[in-house]
Amino acid sequence: MAIQTLSFISLILRPYVKQTIGTDGWEYLFAQVDTYRNFDGEIFGLGIRIEKYLRDLGFRGSQAGLEADFKENDIPHRVVQHVNWLEHADVKPLIEDIKPLRAFKLKQPDVFTVSPLDGAIITKGYQCDWPPNIGNIG
Repeated sequence: MAIQTLSFISLILRPYVKQTIGTDGWEYLFAQVDTYRNFDGEIFGLGIRIEKYLRDLGFRGSQAGLEADFKENDIPHRVVQHVNWLEHADVKPLIEDIKPLRAFKLKQPDVFTVSPLDGAIITKGYQCDWPPNIGNIG
């Protein structure tokens, strides 16, 4: 899934990493989850800047270069240039009830859903599309 680019997201985190993250860290992070706005099961958009805390938990920051596990959110197209696992997509509606939006997603071809602010989950090829475009299949 992908998460909508929102002004309150100040940090993008890839939570599932090779290094071990302690239970206390997971409990804190998952207490911040809003499944319709900031966590899609693959990436996490946090509304707080907690870079030092994330490093203390074991996540890699900017010192890891393109392999960093999190990146501060500033200008979306610049955020994705600083890590190799994240991309920014223009989500275009295929039906009238949906408005265009921008979303962050992992760089994988098997991401097919996004959740706009209203909490609905829309699916690529049915209600919306983004590059690489697959067109309307539904």
